[in-house]
Amino acid sequence: MTHLQDVHNKPTQIPADLVDKLEQLALVDFRTKQGLDCLEKAIRFADQLHVVDTSGFEPMDSVLEDRALYLREDAVKEGDCAEELLQLSKNTVEEYFVAPPGNIPLPKREERAALLKHSEF
Repeated sequence: MTHLQDVHNKPTQIPADLVDKLEQLALVDFRTKQGLDCLEKAIRFADQLHVVDTSGFEPMDSVLEDRALYLREDAVKEGDCAEELLQLSKNTVEEYFVAPPGNIPLPKREERAALLKHSEF
């Protein structure tokens, strides 16, 4: 068995506080077995990067760094309308738009533990 296969088949342990944080960042519900399976699959896929030998390679700034990238002229044609734009938002704080809180209700960790206790996971 190769090292890559070891990484691919290795069970992934995901702490509850990390699941909480990922749910808040991704706005994805990981309370179900299907959601947790999807998260574990993504982590196993990303873990494959640990077995790639990148010694001798400099990090890239862009995948297009071998091309000449030209900037367009940046001429302001209209502006000075921040107040008008901020009025379009449902929620602002100190002249900043506030993003919506998310599209799923996030349960408390205790509630999730009770749900997972009765699942196959």
